[in-house]
Amino acid sequence: MDGIEVEQNEFNSHGKSAWDRHKFAVIAAIVLGLGAIGVGVGIALNAGGDEAIDNVPSPAVGRPTTPGPTPTNAPNIRQIILSNARFGGSEFDDASSYQSKALEWVLTQDISLTDFPNMDQEEQTMQLYALACLFYATYATQSDWTDHHFGNDVALPGWLDSKGWVKDASEVCDWYGLTCDAKGRVVKIELDTNGLTGSIPAEITYLKDSLQYIDLFNNIIHNKDDEGNAWLGELTNLKYLYFGQTSFQYDGIPTEIGLLTNLVELDCSYTLYFGKLEGQTFSKLSNLNYLVIDGNSFNSTLPQELINLPNLEYLYAGNSFVEGNLDFVSQMPKIYELWLDDNPGLVGTLPESLGSASNLASFSATSCGLGGRIPSEVGRMSNLVQMWLYDNKLTGTVPSEIGSLKKIKLLQVQKNDIGGSIPEELCSNRRPLGRLEIMEADCDGEVECSDTCCTCCGEHCISARRRKRGL
Repeated sequence: MDGIEVEQNEFNSHGKSAWDRHKFAVIAAIVLGLGAIGVGVGIALNAGGDEAIDNVPSPAVGRPTTPGPTPTNAPNIRQIILSNARFGGSEFDDASSYQSKALEWVLTQDISLTDFPNMDQEEQTMQLYALACLFYATYATQSDWTDHHFGNDVALPGWLDSKGWVKDASEVCDWYGLTCDAKGRVVKIELDTNGLTGSIPAEITYLKDSLQYIDLFNNIIHNKDDEGNAWLGELTNLKYLYFGQTSFQYDGIPTEIGLLTNLVELDCSYTLYFGKLEGQTFSKLSNLNYLVIDGNSFNSTLPQELINLPNLEYLYAGNSFVEGNLDFVSQMPKIYELWLDDNPGLVGTLPESLGSASNLASFSATSCGLGGRIPSEVGRMSNLVQMWLYDNKLTGTVPSEIGSLKKIKLLQVQKNDIGGSIPEELCSNRRPLGRLEIMEADCDGEVECSDTCCTCCGEHCISARRRKRGL
């Protein structure tokens, strides 16, 4: 078993492993625990880190957060922010708004061109203002989502790590989770699993000229409908966007995301996205290589625009109410890893055209509504390394042609209506003579398979597979 885990890592070398991207049950328990156990536990955790909640600046309008006089350039700085205000300045009418707090913090900073000589004063000012808005909008901030789940009278914890944030502007590139380019412009924000609440503010779009990477994975943030999602389409230089396991809410995946033509990786799994997948969302994403949409409720087929993406190699659409059949698989130009588990609306047979999916190395369609025989054409999938087909309504026998797949290391076909014998052509590939490491079937009654071929028999093996699968 250990060997297969090492080899499986070759299938996913992204910013997060697929195990991190798919362990929703575990992470959800942790996230809910942050609030359900009184939420005060989170405060205790935070107090032990770099920043205690009591020490984080929360400025009142007109009062600087640090000792000393207001910098002499403050009037000019204020005018820069007001002239670029996203909502025309009305956002500052409320002294307790995150925008007002962000403005007042920026006014306490002496923005010196000597700190970042390649950025003019307006660029520096708006970058600082955007980051301060992000902080004050998500640090121990209540929302409809937190009120519903935790109550509106519970003190929320702050970020688990907020080192440097809204402290010294000259050290902005050293703030926790930020990476800057040589000019001092923020190109990467990594705040995954960091206890963010509230909503990600639209003011983050002030960073659109430089920002290429955002990781908000596994936070308690609630961005709802157009107001909370549409601004994503303004971040046109983004290449990597992860906000899986959050409470982003929308009817479908926002078509504005389709404006991110530089996007290479997108994870919006286990959010509150529901409704039909629209082809317009994907039609211009020609650079997209990695897409995770697990755990949503789309109740639709995969649009042809998604299927035809020229550089898509990794697609994870499990437990997402995908409907239709598998005829589309052979139409995906570069697909390398495709997981479609737990979609009972995915029906029909395994098509003969699977044999032409020559790049496909990792395929999983468990707990769907698939029936019929496993076609012999599967034996032409020359790069296939692992295949999970358990818990369907498959019939017939395992075709002997699968034995010609010299790269195959894992095959699971239990909890189906398959009978007969596991072909010797496949069993002869068992280690150490071949590469086959895991072979599981209903060999405790329905299928004949020797102990030297099958490594586990029956549906009780399935739970073990779920623990091992993270590529």
